Formats: sequence, C-alpha cells, structure tokens
Amino acid sequence: MENNLFIIGYGLSGGFGGIHDYEVIEAVDENEAEDCAYQAAVEYYENYVGSNGLRTVEEIMEEDDLDEESAEEEFNEERESWIEYVSMPYNEENLKKVDGYHLHNPYAKANGE
Repeated sequence: MENNLFIIGYGLSGGFGGIHDYEVIEAVDENEAEDCAYQAAVEYYENYVGSNGLRTVEEIMEEDDLDEESAEEEFNEERESWIEYVSMPYNEENLKKVDGYHLHNPYAKANGE
C-alpha cells in the first residue's frame, strides 16, 4: 500500500506564510496526488475569502466595476496567485521534510509509525 501513499501540502503565500499543513493520502499516481493537493489548497483559500484581503466575486465586481463573468475570472486569477501546494511520495526522507509542520497521517499506525 505504501507505493500508493503520498504526502500533500497546501497553504497560502504572502502573510499566510506558505504551506504549513500536510496530510498523507492514497492516490493512483503522482498526478492524482497533485490534483488532491491543488483541491486542498483551493478549499483552504475559500475558507479565507471575504477576509484577510482575499476578495469575493461580489467584492471584485463592486471594486473593479466588472460583470460577474469577468469578476469570476479575476477571482480565479487572484486565487491562483495565493495558493501553494505540493505532493511528494510517502517515504522516510519526505516525512523528515515535513517534520515540525502539522501532518495528518491516518496511515501512521498501519505502517508502525
């Protein structure tokens, strides 16, 4: 099973300080793990939308005088500029890289860690 395990990390750049949260997931391959990391970063971003300078679509429409479609495009561009994410194979070396950060590892007991 360990061959299908990956460590993903996600966070926000700037004043948020980058990636601080990691988790171990099961995925078919590196591409799927990276997709999971991206989705986790998007969800993390959306938790802060409307505060801390991260604008909602409605705020963009109002502040930039844009229609909804253009505001959604701007929202997506802003989101992409803030999110950070990474995926890496689950192994001892990569576990050391994330030591000291928040790591959710539901597979730790199964692997004797």
